[in-house]
Amino acid sequence: TALVCACLFGACNPQRVIPDSSFDLEVNTDTCVVIRITADEEGSLYDVLYTLRREGEIVFEGSEGEYGFYITSGNHTVASGNSYWGIYTTLGTYEETSYSDSSWGTYDYNGNELASASYGVSGLPLVQGTIYALIFTPGAVVE
Repeated sequence: TALVCACLFGACNPQRVIPDSSFDLEVNTDTCVVIRITADEEGSLYDVLYTLRREGEIVFEGSEGEYGFYITSGNHTVASGNSYWGIYTTLGTYEETSYSDSSWGTYDYNGNELASASYGVSGLPLVQGTIYALIFTPGAVVE
């Protein structure tokens, strides 16, 4: 069963280079990366990030988890302690799978409310019109 799950979320496939015409990198800072998918494409958000990293646009690291690949460092901003890189999306339910849940948190971007993703970047499909935001959230300061 673990092998099946890993294959579903991209671990069994080599990274794909996604054509630049299939996405727009709208925001790219140390703590925020926003990508808009402009054409349906096979692959996942991980493949777009891989393409951007290969082109020298972004830097990221992460690890595989139960629901796919999760970002632990983006553009030299490292998540540690209570801080994390959250993934938010406009993609709700698609092909009978729920890809986000606003009860886990939201992020507003240019008048669009993005909901917290239900999967890591390798489990998020490339559907035309979808917006993905990777947002660094610093941990709460305990006094």
